[in-house]
Amino acid sequence: MAFDFIQQELFEARYIKNASNATGRDMSDIGESFFEQILMLQQMRNENPAFAKKYAQETLKYMNFNSIKPGATDLHNLASIINNPSKYPGVTSSGKVNFDELGFKRFLRDIAQGKSNTSTDRSFLMRQQKNLGISSSFLKQARRVSSDYSRATPSERAALSARMVNSQKQDGKFRSDISSKYMGTIKDKKLIPTDKKGLPKWAKAAAGFAAGYAAGGFLT
Repeated sequence: MAFDFIQQELFEARYIKNASNATGRDMSDIGESFFEQILMLQQMRNENPAFAKKYAQETLKYMNFNSIKPGATDLHNLASIINNPSKYPGVTSSGKVNFDELGFKRFLRDIAQGKSNTSTDRSFLMRQQKNLGISSSFLKQARRVSSDYSRATPSERAALSARMVNSQKQDGKFRSDISSKYMGTIKDKKLIPTDKKGLPKWAKAAAGFAAGYAAGGFLT
């Protein structure tokens, strides 16, 4: 019983736990946070499949994305804001953001069931990028690597991980229920190269991400 309680706590929203946590934010910012967490989950699907499977199951727990729920995951609550903007007048809007609920549920079910299809994942993530109006070059780059992660080189994975971890340090995103597990996995799997003292080479890895993919026409 105690273990079940701990497990529940691990998968409860900490970033967007109630409507007040979203007040004053712009819908485009909510969309970017949502997309970023999807990409983190996609990477965890490969690096920590047990966590990804459980997180996907928990995100699907309420069967729909109608409203923010304290016991839901942050990914569920972000999706609920995007899916029902009229319920959250405290969220400003500088542009329309669309939510593909059926595609999102299919994506989560596949992860929960341990299924994977690169072509399907690539199509889903690209569609999400367009629907959410993602303009961030970082997130566009991250989408490309995440969607074809099994073919990514060690340096590409290191660069993605470094940029994503750095992003989690901004705007309190490190509080999200997926963030700490993500950063712990990156550290445990030693995805970011270290120097002679064992310290991560954050800057070098992150710089390689932008330089490498910009040259390859990666920003689509």
